[in-house]
Amino acid sequence: MNLFENQNEIQQEQISPSVLIKELAKDRHSRSKEPIECSFYESADDVPDPKELPPEQKNLMIFDDLLLQKQNKCEAYYVRGKHSNCDCLHLGQNYFKLPCQTIRENANFFCLFPQDQKNIDHMFNDHVYMGYDERTVQKTLQTRVVEATQFRCD
Repeated sequence: MNLFENQNEIQQEQISPSVLIKELAKDRHSRSKEPIECSFYESADDVPDPKELPPEQKNLMIFDDLLLQKQNKCEAYYVRGKHSNCDCLHLGQNYFKLPCQTIRENANFFCLFPQDQKNIDHMFNDHVYMGYDERTVQKTLQTRVVEATQFRCD
């Protein structure tokens, strides 16, 4: 099932994301030798420590809607997750609320939505190294943000 092509049907059926992911995993399992296991946690306290994950398997941890919770478990995954063959995605509403020394410094990619100049300046200082022209980077960021906000799935 292509999520982008079928997003209207998915929304009309009011399927929860966790149910949809489990169904997609079952569908993939029927076509593959490798099973996909999905686990969902209501609280950050329930998330296992990265050391508990089997390193012989590929692991993906998606952290979503944790702005008001302690970030300790998320931080542990960004610092020690690679030892457990674990990649992380962190869906956050506020870049600056993410812990800098652990999550922001260990992240490889950021998907940003329109920002004011003050935020762009701070992100530039956090992630762009010496030798890059600040105006060129800002223009590139602004262009990419505009392109991303014009994305449509018809």
